[in-house]
Amino acid sequence: MNRRNFLGLGLGALAVSMAPSTLSAVNFRETKPKAWTATKVDEGMKEIFGTTSTTNGKVKLKAPDIAENGAVIPLTVSSKLAGSKVAIFQDANPEATVAVFTVPAGGIIDYSVRIKMAKTGTVTAVVEEGGKLYSASKLVKVTIGGCGG
Repeated sequence: MNRRNFLGLGLGALAVSMAPSTLSAVNFRETKPKAWTATKVDEGMKEIFGTTSTTNGKVKLKAPDIAENGAVIPLTVSSKLAGSKVAIFQDANPEATVAVFTVPAGGIIDYSVRIKMAKTGTVTAVVEEGGKLYSASKLVKVTIGGCGG
């Protein structure tokens, strides 16, 4: 292969790799505005999924037992389900809905986020698969001043 062909193919491959891919995202703040003003987890869940009936299990929620800084609480939601939607809720702030993700077909559910919590509360992660909801919850204690108690 001569140099010009090599450079032409290389630059062409680079241009294709840098072109934006087509992504599809749902803006839940526009399509489900009541979910973002819900003060209770059940209200937010009902608005996002249409029901509050969940099955515990098949979802892993990793969160600290004690968060010394309520402004930065790391969470990880993962599952081997072929889910279509993932939502995170908490009951410590005035707004119960924290985040909602749409999962593309064949996508892997493994999301890590950082949330804020004003006080000690329960965090709930919900995954929708085939019209059924699966959940996991964890109590996160938020301490003031990092005193651990």
